[in-house]
Amino acid sequence: MNDRDADEAPDAVPELVQRTKGVDSARRALQILLQFTESRPELTIDNVLEAHGISVPSAYRYLSLLREMNLIEERGKGTFVLTPRVLRLARSAEVSLDYRTTAQPILDRMREETGETALYIRRVNDAAVCLAIAESDHQISISFQPGHLMPLHLGAAPKVLLAEYSDAKREQYFDWLRPPMSKADRSKWDADLDSIRATGYAQSTAEVDAGVWAAAAGVRSYGALVGALTVVAPAFRLSEADRQKIGAVVRAGAAEFEAALGQ
Repeated sequence: MNDRDADEAPDAVPELVQRTKGVDSARRALQILLQFTESRPELTIDNVLEAHGISVPSAYRYLSLLREMNLIEERGKGTFVLTPRVLRLARSAEVSLDYRTTAQPILDRMREETGETALYIRRVNDAAVCLAIAESDHQISISFQPGHLMPLHLGAAPKVLLAEYSDAKREQYFDWLRPPMSKADRSKWDADLDSIRATGYAQSTAEVDAGVWAAAAGVRSYGALVGALTVVAPAFRLSEADRQKIGAVVRAGAAEFEAALGQ
């Protein structure tokens, strides 16, 4: 493979840093790899040609390099998918991404504005974990504490994370639950999660801890969900106006978090 294709089409890489010279072919191969997304798990040769404006031989040369590195495989003639080797990269990234330092001052402000406890929750495999917390002066007993793994289908913040799952992965998650859910309950959860996925916002009452109400909003970085911010409070002392105010604070906190991550 050589660099002769560098001028065949404009590069799609954002100018976030100074471009490295002499690696146009490597850049193109990585751009093709980054075309794979959760919503587009397969790429055809036509997808590559359309995105990069290169010749068919050039496209196959880049794809051959990715196959040689065992990063993609050909599922059907001219259709390519990622290999399980990519999961190692995803797990490594998941472990290394730690936004607690960024989240903490935002959580502190959310606590001051609401008078209630604020948390940063993210997904680890098929569980939710609290990474940072700003506790209110009011005594409240909650199960979400830093480092504790919790189910993904209970509570406002976990449901924001679960709603991001594809339909197939969500189905698999519910199949693993014990005791199993009834069909009626699963239909209710699916409808709830579809709504949450559309809005990026969720509320819950007594789903994790008795008498506790929560509101949560998702936080994204470059389109990927990296967690959720949530405020929890005893339900008995909240009026509807209080809940609306907390919801607004949660959404604003999530927007501020995203801005801090460079969105």
